[in-house]
Amino acid sequence: MAKLINCECGQVVRGKTDDELVAAASEHVNRDHPELVGKLTRDDILAMAEEEE
Repeated sequence: MAKLINCECGQVVRGKTDDELVAAASEHVNRDHPELVGKLTRDDILAMAEEEE
């Protein structure tokens, strides 16, 4: 099932699998939140995820 993360900046990050979501979230962090680079683990990212309806 697809998952999403609603970032505090207003961006919605989506992935069809956990791996896709983590990759997309990592790209978003690298691009838009450089202060968080290296601070979020895979588990942190997945804990923020919601199942997409």
